[in-house]
Parts: sequence; structure tokens; C-alpha cells
Amino acid sequence: MKYDYMTSVTGNYPLLKEIAKGKRKAPTQAEDILWKYLRGKSLGYRFRRQHPIHNFIVDFLCLQKKLVIEVDGGYHNESEVKMSDKERECILKEQGFEVIRFTNEEVLYDTENVINKIRDKMRGKEAKSTNPPSFGGVRGRLIIVSAPSGSGKSTIVQYLMQEHPEFNLAFSISATSRPPRGKEQHGVEYFFLSPEEFREKIQAGEFLEYEEVYQDRFYGTLKSQVERQLSEGQNVVFDVDVKGGCNIKQFYGDRALSIFIQPPSVDELRRRLLHRATDDAEQIERRLAKAEEEMSYAPRFDYILVNDDLETAKAEAVELLNKFLS
Repeated sequence: MKYDYMTSVTGNYPLLKEIAKGKRKAPTQAEDILWKYLRGKSLGYRFRRQHPIHNFIVDFLCLQKKLVIEVDGGYHNESEVKMSDKERECILKEQGFEVIRFTNEEVLYDTENVINKIRDKMRGKEAKSTNPPSFGGVRGRLIIVSAPSGSGKSTIVQYLMQEHPEFNLAFSISATSRPPRGKEQHGVEYFFLSPEEFREKIQAGEFLEYEEVYQDRFYGTLKSQVERQLSEGQNVVFDVDVKGGCNIKQFYGDRALSIFIQPPSVDELRRRLLHRATDDAEQIERRLAKAEEEMSYAPRFDYILVNDDLETAKAEAVELLNKFLS
């Protein structure tokens, strides 16, 4: 049987075509992300989305390669509801189509690997994982760093990340309900979720820690993302507030090292914030009040690193990680 654009040869095609148009206007988040990579011959071939084949609608279709891509949790018309994924795939294969199926989570949280699997399939290769081998054949560990604003936390963490590649450090990728800014990409800087999606994941217990900084503006750390990075052998760095740090430490226990970076005194912290010249006097006082509260959490961390001299603090941090990761 030869197929052209009208891949459904049943009498239902006009109806299915209208249903497909509606689906294109309301894609799932995973479908929307995947379409950004498939549209416009980005992978060398033209893909169609929500396209009729036989008596149902598939998520993505490349006619030249006779390749169907399905994302679980998508839409089904009434005739499909009683049909299992396996039954659908059998029918598609009988019509000469090859099928790749991904879960929503794979597309949302492991997009690069999904795209590479599609590329491999289109080249006629067996799909293979692009995940790097585990570092030393061992699962990664966790390094939690918390500190009051102005304590030098970011400087020390960046030094460890940039100057000590032997530690195989990687930042945890957080989730947020705010929209992307500039050139930010989903799964790179953050996982961008709607407030409703964020709340659903909170209810499902999918976060290690989270915070609602103000109404409908959430930030948090997904367990699934951390586990994926650990399984790849990455030693995952968390730059989080004190409450989040304590929650992560409680969850992972001895697999995590928690470090609290502390200024020598509140007066020294005030001097640093004034020297930084990014806040007005009222904001500085708010930061100092918050810092005093945060420092009350310091005893709950594995190690308190007092940053009274930056170079000494850097060396101390290196020594801590050497002992923990050896």
C-alpha cells in the first residue's frame, strides 16, 4: 500500500483530520518541547504532528523514514481509548511504520538523550544512550552548600567547579514555575513548569525540597533529576537555602556532604554587603536579619566553613571534598 500525505485510507480520514487540527492547538508540555526539535526539517527530514494513520492519530510522523514517535500521556480519540499501546504499535508496524515511544518524563527531563535516540533511529542505527559512563564506575554523591547572602558562597562554589575538574561536579538543575528569560532553555538552566504542574508534583512527593517565594512562583529540586545525574556518576552540587539544604541532607544521609559557609561576624557581613553596593540600606538590613536566622541552622550542617579569608576558605573547601569523594 502506497501512502502519500493522506496516510489514513479509511473513510474516517476527514473526521480524523479535523480532530488532529484541534490537538495541534493544545499539545501537552512534552509534545510541545519535542516539536521544537522536530519542526522545520531540524533533523534533516520533515515531521508532521498529530497526524492520522489508519484509524487513529499519532503524535509525530516522518513519512520519508516511515517513523512514528509517540509520547505517553498524550491524546486519544474515542476509537483509541480501548486500544493498548502494544495493539497500536502492531497495527502501525503492519502498515510499514516503525515506532519509537517515550514517556513524558523522558522528554521533559532527558530531552537531549531523546533527540539523539531519534537521530540514531533515523540513521538506521540501534538507539543508544548518550549518558556518560559513571565516574569511576560508581554512583555520584551530593555536595550541599548554603550560606547567608554576602558570605562568598558563589565564589567558592564556582572555584570548585571551574578549577577542580577531578571532582566531576555538576549543578543540580532546579525546577521553577516562572517563565524562561532571554535564551534560557527547558532542561538546561531550569525545568520550566506551570504553577499547576508544580503543585501536582508537590502533591505526588516528587521534590526533594521546594519553596514558594511568592504566590505561584515556585523553585524546587526534583528527585528524578538528581537521581539521573547521580546514576551518570556526577557529583551533584546544590546551591540552596538552609531549609532546603537540611531537607536534602536528611533525605540522602551519608551520601551527602552539607557545608555551611559563614562570615566571621554580622558586622563583617554588613561591610561586605555595603561594599557590594547592589542593595539600598533597607534591603541590607533585611538581608542581615535573614542572615542571623540562617546562621541559627549552621549546627545542623556537617561542616561550618568560616570565610574570613577567601583563599584559605577555598583551600579548606578543596580539602573537604577530597576527603568526602575519596
